[in-house]
Amino acid sequence: MALLVNKPADYDDRVFLNCPFDAKFKPLFDAIVFTIHDLGFQARHALIDNSNVVRVERIANEIATAKYSLHDMSRVQLGKNKLPRFNMPFEAGIAYAMHAMNPYQWEHHIGILDAVQYQHNASISDLAGLDTKVHDDDPVKAISCVRDFLRKKSARKLPGAKHVTVRYLAFQSTLAVAAKKNKVKLSELNSWNYANDLQDLMANWIFQNPP
Repeated sequence: MALLVNKPADYDDRVFLNCPFDAKFKPLFDAIVFTIHDLGFQARHALIDNSNVVRVERIANEIATAKYSLHDMSRVQLGKNKLPRFNMPFEAGIAYAMHAMNPYQWEHHIGILDAVQYQHNASISDLAGLDTKVHDDDPVKAISCVRDFLRKKSARKLPGAKHVTVRYLAFQSTLAVAAKKNKVKLSELNSWNYANDLQDLMANWIFQNPP
């Protein structure tokens, strides 16, 4: 079925994050989502809307309705079943089609994230021409990667990565109180099941504490 979408009013601010939903990546996910919002953009990801049961269609729709997309390639290694994980490269391919073929005549910019320098060149050599940011599985470095990508592609004047990092740590210091106020455990608030709840708290904190 062909993908039919309408251009949202906030298209220029939307940043789709395509990443693995595993425990090790969650701290990076949180830091990246906060950074996107703190820089004045809107973070989108596959967990936001589950109305479409076909996950790839949901992701394709998110990519098509976002001006920017970030694709993490740090989990393409062999898994427990001795097979590589193709989800991230496949979905990056959808984004590249938006960028290169431009089916809707909408501008789309792609960013590639990885944990190890040049790792993606060995596994997905066709991505070699794209600008890749390396985060070393470090949330602080991930903040810098995202800031650099959005500064370059949006041409907006943005606060520096250190400034965003200080604010992110300040936000994190409020989570215990926020969890108690919302009658949830802090461990729940930091879990994937509560990713949207945490994102709402981020957006509210940023609104109340402008950069």
